Amino acid sequence: MIIKRTPPRPRRRGPSCLFVLFILFGVVAGAMVIANAEEVREAIIPTPTPEPTRSAAEYALLADLSEKDGEYEEAIQYYEEALRLDATKPEIFIRLINLLVQENQPERALEVAEQVTILAPDNDAVWTAVAAAYLANGDRLASLGDVTGANLQYAQASQAANKAIEINPENATAYAYAAAGLVLQEDPNKYERAQELASFAVALEPDNPIARLYMGIVLTYQGFYTAAREQFQLGIQSDPSLADLHIQLAYNYFGTGSVPDAILSFEQAIAVDPDNAIAYDGLAYMYLQLGEDALAIENATEAVKLDPGLARAHGRLGEAYFRQSNYPNAIAELEKAVELYGEATDLNARFFNMLATAYIRSDLNLCPKAVPLFEKVLEVASANPLLEQSAREGLEECRRAVFETEP
Repeated sequence: MIIKRTPPRPRRRGPSCLFVLFILFGVVAGAMVIANAEEVREAIIPTPTPEPTRSAAEYALLADLSEKDGEYEEAIQYYEEALRLDATKPEIFIRLINLLVQENQPERALEVAEQVTILAPDNDAVWTAVAAAYLANGDRLASLGDVTGANLQYAQASQAANKAIEINPENATAYAYAAAGLVLQEDPNKYERAQELASFAVALEPDNPIARLYMGIVLTYQGFYTAAREQFQLGIQSDPSLADLHIQLAYNYFGTGSVPDAILSFEQAIAVDPDNAIAYDGLAYMYLQLGEDALAIENATEAVKLDPGLARAHGRLGEAYFRQSNYPNAIAELEKAVELYGEATDLNARFFNMLATAYIRSDLNLCPKAVPLFEKVLEVASANPLLEQSAREGLEECRRAVFETEP
């Protein structure tokens, strides 16, 4: 039997038909995807749902929460955003003004006040907030030695408060601000009217801490320190968190010779308001009275850190360094104080004189810088014989130095 041998089938040397079909399908599909890229992308990547825009009310709520958490700058930004979205709510303007005043930004507060008085001219709370802003700006100018500018702001504060009273005769805080606007001008002819207004504020609301604050200040300006102290203490009982009451009580103690009690009151002010530059400045002043220069430097440094524009705090820091004969540091701080003050007055001339003296004690070659300062002091120091004498001695020392160096 012959078995016929069948030769093996030769292997296919090219791609199979099925593979070719797959390749052709892929090419066609890819071309379609490229041609319709945008449609494919939209189908694969869904359009994100836009985040809902916050309303003015929501921003106002966020501002309120931030304020309660002590995040004041954040709160200010939220209030401003709320007003950008809806500038028809006087209460948001008022809250922003009060917060700006609290944060030592009275100029910004007055910008906001200008808007809201147009929006709600018949709202007594608006005019009360405006009065607070004018008082704060007056204090700012007074601290720089600009008495004329400060008095103008105080007068406008009184006018704004009187508008609030015309609208609502039961507004105790407005009466207090009207009294403040008069008494802070330091015109004795206005003290009686200021006391009438402050007394009416206290009568309307005995537990109103602002009324007690300015009643105490009115009494202080008239020299009734014991009665003023009682008003500050009653105000603290009503609201222990109001730092201004503790600060005024501290200066009251200092005015009656009790520096230790003054220090305790300044420390209380810091306890309720840790960012209060005025309280740290007051502490520095008290420690200077006690000769505790290191503690004065510590507290004045904190004051200028919190409020770089507080001229007298730079002055006190410079004074503490001056007393340690650290003239380079004294000059640096006193120059800042003098620059912030701008012009010498009877209230700030001592810092001008101290800077000039620091110059010549550091180096008599600095007399060209010292002499103009001594001359400014002499223009305003007629009521202060010791300061006047010091300035004259400085000028004489520079005169001798120039004479000795001449060939």
